[in-house]
Amino acid sequence: MADGKRALITGTSSGIGLAIARRLLEQDYEVTGISRRGQVDALRHDNFCAQAIDLDDLGILETRLKTILEAREFDCFIHAAGQGYFGSIEQFSVAQIEKSIRVNLVSGMVICRSLLPRLRRRGAGRIVFIGSEAALQTGKKGALYSAAKFGLRGFCLSLREDCASDGIQVSLVNPGMVRSPFFDELPFAPGALAENAIEVADVAEVVSQILNTSPHIVIDEINLSPRVKSIVR
Repeated sequence: MADGKRALITGTSSGIGLAIARRLLEQDYEVTGISRRGQVDALRHDNFCAQAIDLDDLGILETRLKTILEAREFDCFIHAAGQGYFGSIEQFSVAQIEKSIRVNLVSGMVICRSLLPRLRRRGAGRIVFIGSEAALQTGKKGALYSAAKFGLRGFCLSLREDCASDGIQVSLVNPGMVRSPFFDELPFAPGALAENAIEVADVAEVVSQILNTSPHIVIDEINLSPRVKSIVR
Protein backbone atom coordinates (compact mmCIF):
# COMPACT_ATOMS: atom_id res chain seq x y z
CA MET A 1 0.00 0.00 0.00
CA ALA A 2 1.24 3.48 -0.85
CA ASP A 3 -0.09 5.04 2.37
CA GLY A 4 -1.22 8.30 0.77
CA LYS A 5 1.81 8.84 -1.45
CA ARG A 6 1.65 11.19 -4.41
CA ALA A 7 3.23 10.67 -7.83
CA LEU A 8 3.86 13.07 -10.71
CA ILE A 9 4.04 11.22 -14.04
CA THR A 10 4.54 12.44 -17.61
CA GLY A 11 3.12 10.77 -20.69
CA THR A 12 0.03 9.42 -18.96
CA SER A 13 -2.35 9.58 -21.93
CA SER A 14 -0.99 6.38 -23.50
CA GLY A 15 1.64 3.67 -23.50
CA ILE A 16 4.12 3.29 -20.65
CA GLY A 17 3.03 6.42 -18.80
CA LEU A 18 -0.60 5.31 -18.81
CA ALA A 19 0.35 1.85 -17.55
CA ILE A 20 2.48 3.29 -14.73
CA ALA A 21 -0.30 5.63 -13.66
CA ARG A 22 -2.81 2.77 -13.55
CA ARG A 23 -0.40 0.57 -11.58
CA LEU A 24 0.21 3.25 -8.97
CA LEU A 25 -3.49 4.05 -8.67
CA GLU A 26 -4.01 0.37 -7.87
CA GLN A 27 -1.54 0.88 -5.02
CA ASP A 28 -3.51 3.86 -3.67
CA TYR A 29 -1.21 6.58 -4.89
CA GLU A 30 -2.62 9.96 -5.75
CA VAL A 31 -1.40 10.56 -9.29
CA THR A 32 -1.00 13.79 -11.21
CA GLY A 33 -0.50 13.05 -14.88
CA ILE A 34 1.01 15.39 -17.44
CA SER A 35 0.32 14.76 -21.10
CA ARG A 36 -0.54 16.68 -24.23
CA ARG A 37 -4.05 15.20 -24.36
CA GLY A 38 -4.76 15.53 -20.65
CA GLN A 39 -7.65 13.42 -19.42
CA VAL A 40 -8.30 10.12 -21.20
CA ASP A 41 -11.10 7.63 -20.57
CA ALA A 42 -8.66 4.92 -19.47
CA LEU A 43 -7.62 7.03 -16.46
CA ARG A 44 -10.87 8.24 -14.99
CA HIS A 45 -10.22 7.73 -11.29
CA ASP A 46 -10.94 9.70 -8.13
CA ASN A 47 -7.23 9.80 -7.29
CA PHE A 48 -6.07 10.91 -10.74
CA CYS A 49 -5.60 14.54 -11.72
CA ALA A 50 -4.94 15.18 -15.42
CA GLN A 51 -2.87 18.15 -16.54
CA ALA A 52 -3.00 18.92 -20.27
CA ILE A 53 0.48 20.29 -20.98
CA ASP A 54 2.48 19.98 -24.19
CA LEU A 55 6.05 19.16 -23.13
CA ASP A 56 7.28 20.77 -26.33
CA ASP A 57 6.32 24.18 -24.89
CA LEU A 58 8.87 24.63 -22.12
CA GLY A 59 7.60 28.08 -21.14
CA ILE A 60 4.08 26.83 -20.52
CA LEU A 61 5.46 23.75 -18.78
CA GLU A 62 7.46 25.86 -16.33
CA THR A 63 4.49 28.15 -15.60
CA ARG A 64 2.04 25.29 -15.09
CA LEU A 65 4.55 23.39 -12.94
CA LYS A 66 4.71 26.28 -10.51
CA THR A 67 0.94 26.06 -9.98
CA ILE A 68 0.98 22.26 -9.68
CA LEU A 69 3.81 22.22 -7.14
CA GLU A 70 2.27 24.99 -5.06
CA ALA A 71 -0.93 22.93 -4.78
CA ARG A 72 0.62 19.66 -3.60
CA GLU A 73 3.79 17.86 -2.58
CA PHE A 74 5.02 14.78 -4.42
CA ASP A 75 6.85 11.71 -3.18
CA CYS A 76 8.02 10.63 -6.63
CA PHE A 77 8.39 11.74 -10.23
CA ILE A 78 8.33 9.35 -13.19
CA HIS A 79 9.31 10.78 -16.57
CA ALA A 80 7.71 8.42 -19.08
CA ALA A 81 6.90 10.80 -21.93
CA GLY A 82 8.73 10.27 -25.19
CA GLN A 83 8.50 10.73 -28.92
CA GLY A 84 10.33 8.86 -31.65
CA TYR A 85 11.79 10.34 -34.81
CA PHE A 86 13.74 7.83 -36.91
CA GLY A 87 15.63 8.41 -40.14
CA SER A 88 18.82 9.96 -41.46
CA ILE A 89 19.59 13.23 -39.71
CA GLU A 90 19.33 15.22 -42.97
CA GLN A 91 15.70 14.18 -43.26
CA PHE A 92 14.71 16.26 -40.25
CA SER A 93 14.07 19.96 -40.07
CA VAL A 94 15.71 22.08 -37.40
CA ALA A 95 12.28 22.36 -35.77
CA GLN A 96 11.94 18.55 -35.61
CA ILE A 97 15.42 18.19 -34.11
CA GLU A 98 14.64 20.80 -31.45
CA LYS A 99 11.27 19.21 -30.66
CA SER A 100 12.77 15.75 -30.19
CA ILE A 101 15.36 17.07 -27.73
CA ARG A 102 12.79 19.15 -25.85
CA VAL A 103 10.24 16.35 -25.43
CA ASN A 104 12.64 13.46 -24.80
CA LEU A 105 15.27 15.26 -22.72
CA VAL A 106 14.83 18.90 -21.77
CA SER A 107 11.27 18.63 -20.44
CA GLY A 108 12.41 16.12 -17.80
CA MET A 109 15.26 18.43 -16.83
CA VAL A 110 12.87 21.38 -16.48
CA ILE A 111 10.54 19.38 -14.23
CA CYS A 112 13.45 18.24 -12.05
CA ARG A 113 14.66 21.84 -11.80
CA SER A 114 11.34 22.83 -10.23
CA LEU A 115 10.72 19.68 -8.19
CA LEU A 116 14.13 18.93 -6.69
CA PRO A 117 14.30 21.84 -4.21
CA ARG A 118 11.05 20.60 -2.64
CA LEU A 119 12.30 17.02 -2.40
CA ARG A 120 15.57 18.22 -0.89
CA ARG A 121 13.73 20.16 1.81
CA ARG A 122 11.84 16.99 2.72
CA GLY A 123 15.00 14.89 2.64
CA ALA A 124 13.31 12.15 0.62
CA GLY A 125 11.96 11.37 -2.82
CA ARG A 126 12.26 9.08 -5.82
CA ILE A 127 12.81 9.95 -9.45
CA VAL A 128 12.49 7.37 -12.21
CA PHE A 129 13.34 8.07 -15.84
CA ILE A 130 12.09 5.83 -18.62
CA GLY A 131 15.05 5.69 -20.98
CA SER A 132 15.56 3.29 -23.86
CA GLU A 133 17.86 0.64 -25.23
CA ALA A 134 18.75 3.43 -27.66
CA ALA A 135 20.67 5.02 -24.77
CA LEU A 136 22.90 1.94 -24.57
CA GLN A 137 23.53 1.02 -28.18
CA THR A 138 23.00 2.99 -31.35
CA GLY A 139 21.35 1.74 -34.51
CA LYS A 140 20.73 2.81 -38.08
CA LYS A 141 18.31 5.71 -38.55
CA GLY A 142 18.30 6.33 -34.80
CA ALA A 143 20.75 9.22 -34.44
CA LEU A 144 18.20 11.79 -33.30
CA TYR A 145 16.39 9.53 -30.85
CA SER A 146 19.62 8.07 -29.47
CA ALA A 147 21.08 11.54 -28.96
CA ALA A 148 18.13 12.48 -26.73
CA LYS A 149 18.14 9.19 -24.83
CA PHE A 150 21.92 9.18 -24.34
CA GLY A 151 21.50 12.71 -22.98
CA LEU A 152 18.73 11.59 -20.64
CA ARG A 153 20.88 8.75 -19.37
CA GLY A 154 23.79 11.10 -18.72
CA PHE A 155 21.51 13.53 -16.90
CA CYS A 156 20.11 10.73 -14.76
CA LEU A 157 23.52 9.35 -13.81
CA SER A 158 24.80 12.77 -12.80
CA LEU A 159 21.59 13.69 -10.98
CA ARG A 160 21.86 10.49 -8.94
CA GLU A 161 25.24 11.60 -7.63
CA ASP A 162 24.00 15.13 -6.92
CA CYS A 163 21.00 13.89 -4.92
CA ALA A 164 22.48 10.94 -3.03
CA SER A 165 23.20 12.86 0.17
CA ASP A 166 19.74 14.47 0.14
CA GLY A 167 17.79 11.24 0.53
CA ILE A 168 16.61 11.26 -3.10
CA GLN A 169 16.88 8.06 -5.15
CA VAL A 170 17.25 8.42 -8.91
CA SER A 171 16.73 5.39 -11.15
CA LEU A 172 16.70 4.68 -14.86
CA VAL A 173 14.74 2.00 -16.75
CA ASN A 174 15.88 1.24 -20.30
CA PRO A 175 13.30 -0.86 -22.15
CA GLY A 176 13.82 -2.46 -25.50
CA MET A 177 10.91 -2.51 -27.94
CA VAL A 178 7.63 -2.05 -26.05
CA ARG A 179 4.30 -2.89 -27.61
CA SER A 180 2.63 0.51 -27.42
CA PRO A 181 1.24 3.40 -29.51
CA PHE A 182 4.83 4.66 -29.77
CA PHE A 183 5.06 2.72 -33.04
CA ASP A 184 1.73 3.84 -34.50
CA GLU A 185 3.31 6.43 -36.79
CA LEU A 186 6.63 4.68 -37.37
CA PRO A 187 7.52 2.46 -40.36
CA PHE A 188 8.55 -0.44 -38.14
CA ALA A 189 7.29 -2.28 -35.06
CA PRO A 190 8.13 -5.25 -32.87
CA GLY A 191 7.17 -8.70 -34.13
CA ALA A 192 3.70 -10.02 -33.46
CA LEU A 193 4.64 -12.79 -31.02
CA ALA A 194 4.50 -12.18 -27.27
CA GLU A 195 8.22 -12.93 -26.98
CA ASN A 196 9.05 -10.14 -29.48
CA ALA A 197 8.07 -7.17 -27.32
CA ILE A 198 7.86 -5.91 -23.77
CA GLU A 199 4.37 -5.11 -22.54
CA VAL A 200 3.66 -1.72 -20.97
CA ALA A 201 2.45 -3.51 -17.84
CA ASP A 202 5.89 -5.12 -17.48
CA VAL A 203 7.57 -1.72 -17.43
CA ALA A 204 4.99 -0.42 -14.96
CA GLU A 205 5.67 -3.35 -12.65
CA VAL A 206 9.41 -2.65 -12.71
CA VAL A 207 8.76 1.00 -11.81
CA SER A 208 6.50 -0.11 -8.98
CA GLN A 209 9.23 -2.36 -7.64
CA ILE A 210 11.73 0.50 -7.73
CA LEU A 211 9.37 2.76 -5.79
CA ASN A 212 8.87 0.10 -3.13
CA THR A 213 12.50 -0.67 -2.39
CA SER A 214 14.25 0.35 0.82
CA PRO A 215 14.99 4.09 1.15
CA HIS A 216 18.58 3.13 1.96
CA ILE A 217 19.43 1.71 -1.47
CA VAL A 218 19.25 2.94 -5.04
CA ILE A 219 18.40 0.82 -8.03
CA ASP A 220 20.70 2.57 -10.45
CA GLU A 221 19.66 1.20 -13.81
CA ILE A 222 17.53 -1.62 -15.18
CA ASN A 223 17.69 -2.81 -18.78
CA LEU A 224 14.73 -4.72 -20.20
CA SER A 225 14.66 -6.71 -23.44
CA PRO A 226 12.14 -8.93 -25.19
CA ARG A 227 13.26 -12.56 -25.08
CA VAL A 228 13.41 -12.78 -28.88
CA LYS A 229 14.06 -9.53 -30.77
CA SER A 230 12.14 -9.21 -33.99
CA ILE A 231 11.30 -6.15 -36.08
CA VAL A 232 8.67 -5.99 -38.82
CA ARG A 233 8.54 -3.25 -41.43
